[in-house]
Amino acid sequence: MIEETNFKINVVDIVKRKKIIRENLKKKISHKETFKIKDKFKPCPIIWLDIGIPIYHLNNGRTRDAQRSHLITNSSLSKSYFEKGLENNQQQKIQHKILFKLSQDNTANIHKVLKTTNTFREDSPLLIDSNGMLINGNRRMAAIREIYQSDQKKYNNYRRVPCAVIEEHLNDTDVKEIENFLQVIKENKQDYNWISLCLEVQDERKRLKLSNKQIATNMGRTEPEIERLYNLITVIDNCLDNDHKSPGDYDKVKNQEQLWKNTEERAHRNKNKGEKDLIYKIARIISVNSGNFGDRDYKIASALQKKNNLSNVLSHLKSRYTSVKDNRSKKDDNSDVMRGLRRVDPANAIDATIVDQVPVKSGDKHIEILNSCIEVLEQSGDDKASLNYSRSALQKVTAMNSMKYPERYKGDIKKILKDVVRKAEKLIKDKDL
Repeated sequence: MIEETNFKINVVDIVKRKKIIRENLKKKISHKETFKIKDKFKPCPIIWLDIGIPIYHLNNGRTRDAQRSHLITNSSLSKSYFEKGLENNQQQKIQHKILFKLSQDNTANIHKVLKTTNTFREDSPLLIDSNGMLINGNRRMAAIREIYQSDQKKYNNYRRVPCAVIEEHLNDTDVKEIENFLQVIKENKQDYNWISLCLEVQDERKRLKLSNKQIATNMGRTEPEIERLYNLITVIDNCLDNDHKSPGDYDKVKNQEQLWKNTEERAHRNKNKGEKDLIYKIARIISVNSGNFGDRDYKIASALQKKNNLSNVLSHLKSRYTSVKDNRSKKDDNSDVMRGLRRVDPANAIDATIVDQVPVKSGDKHIEILNSCIEVLEQSGDDKASLNYSRSALQKVTAMNSMKYPERYKGDIKKILKDVVRKAEKLIKDKDL
């Protein structure tokens, strides 16, 4: 939900903005601050501007996921709504609300600090281009505007703010490099959230056509890290499109950071395509059923995605999903349920075409399938596991003789018991008992 705000956004015409900035630059400049611009550290003059003059940077990496969520909620808006709306009041108003909410983040409550201090230091200016667009300091500006609006007399210090001006022309790539250096590399008060960082990498590759090497340099990361972030958002987009049926709705996975980051790390360590696909498939199944495993989401993922368990996991999924067909000719006996538990060469055991057939759905059946797979893994070293399970099943059915059978449950109980009988008979037949 977008934060409600009080400051009225009224975009000043770009011609007027530029004129105001030029006139201020002609005045005596008492102070300059140095910023890295086009790979060189350059001094930028500081001018004081009314808080209504600068406009927000709408291609801000920090707000990208919130913008996507707004577009999901308002499906009539085009995908380029923010990208092409820099000079529009409505887009700037929405961006203001997003930024104001971010300014109150618990990990770096900029709003609280500014409200308490009621001062804006000249040696920590906002950074704008010659058109008045904020390159750095968007959250601070949103906080200041709301603070000033709440009590203009008390917070009169915030009526005008110091802005460092980059006078030379900047293209989209230049702006992004500056933003990355200041916000991704240098800033440690509040990191980009994980989704925003992934989206930022995706945007720089697709929109700006930058290489992994260029992005890595801009963000102060390694090329493999950038590649993993790009792979991760690609898989998440696929999951949202095909599994959650909610393209671009990153709120559905925002709280699954550990699941997805661990998944990408495990997939990255595996060279076999089938292994990678199965690791991602497991994450997708857990993602759409998240919250239904109690607090075991990550533990289940950790067990099922372990390299030594992958062949067994696939074998179990094949046995539970009748839609999964393995048409390869095999010399070994596939009817042996313990086959996957023995050491098998993963390169031979994990077939990407079979993994692709495993369905990703939500519901009790799919939760039970993963839980039962965990049980099989846990009992893999016990030769008496099947004997113990059969005894336990008999004990439970026998104990039911002394239980009550409320009328409202009889139908379900009868159906379940018939399923038990059917599956028991199938086991006897299939395992030649």
